Amino acid sequence: MSGPGKLLEGKKALITGSRRGIGAGIATLFAEHGADVGINDVTRDEEADKTIALVESLGQKASWHQADVGDTDDRTRLLDEFVQQHGRIDILVNNAVASRDMHFTKITEEFWDHLVGHALKGYLFLAQGAATRMIDHGHGGSIINISSVHSFRAWPHDGVYGIVKAGLNRMVQSMAHDLAGTGITANCVAPGYIDSRVLPDHEESSRGDDEYLGGAKSFIPSQRGGLPRDIAGACVFLASELGEYVNGQTITVDGGFLAGGVPPDSMPLEPGMPGAME
Repeated sequence: MSGPGKLLEGKKALITGSRRGIGAGIATLFAEHGADVGINDVTRDEEADKTIALVESLGQKASWHQADVGDTDDRTRLLDEFVQQHGRIDILVNNAVASRDMHFTKITEEFWDHLVGHALKGYLFLAQGAATRMIDHGHGGSIINISSVHSFRAWPHDGVYGIVKAGLNRMVQSMAHDLAGTGITANCVAPGYIDSRVLPDHEESSRGDDEYLGGAKSFIPSQRGGLPRDIAGACVFLASELGEYVNGQTITVDGGFLAGGVPPDSMPLEPGMPGAME
C-alpha cells in the first residue's frame, strides 16, 4: 500500500492480546496503514514472533510488551514501556481476553473476579492510563474496546462474558462524555462469528469456511464466517480521520448475524463461537 493510501500514517498503536487471532489481525492491518505497533500478550511464543515479524516486514516498528492487563503494576509498566519506545500513544485497542462457558448456577467468585478483572476492570484502567497520556501529549487519540455480539444477545452459559462485554459498550459512552474536548474518541467493535483459530499456513485458505461455521451459516446474511481482518478494518476506520466523528458507539461486525437473532439451537460456547477460547 502506498503512502497516500495509508490511513494511520505515523500513528503509534498499542494492541493488547495481539500475539495471534483478532489482535494480530488488527496489528497487521494497522501496520499496513502506516502505524507503528506495540504487541502485547501474557506469553511470547512462535505466534507472537510471527506477528512481530509481519509488522516489521510491512516497514513499521513493532515492540513487544509482555504484560497481564488484569494486573495493576503490569498495566502501568505496559503503558510506560510503550511510550518510552514510541514517544507517545495515539491508539489503544483493548482486545485481550480469554473466556470459557460456565452455567449460571456454577459461576464462582474466582471465575467472576478473573474475567471482570481482565476484560472490564483491566480495560477501564488501561484506557484511563492511555487517555491521560494522550491528554498530556495534546494531540487527541482513539481508544477502541473489543466487545462482542454477546453484549446484545444471550447464549447458554455466557452470563459473565456477556455482562463484561455489555459493560464495555456502556463504558465508552461515559468515556466519550468525560473526555469531551480532548480530541480522544472512545468506541467499541463487537465481533460476531470470527474465525480466529491458529491454523498452519497451508490451511489459511479454509479460514471462515463452511466447516468452521457449521449450522450458523444460514443465520448470517453475508453467508461466510468473519475473519480477523474484518474486525481490523472497523478498528482502522475508528482510529483514522474517517471515523473521527464516531464517538461513544458500539459497531457490530457480524455479517448481519444479529439481524436474524440467535439460532434457536444455540449451544454453549465452542471453539470458533463468539467469545469462545481460541
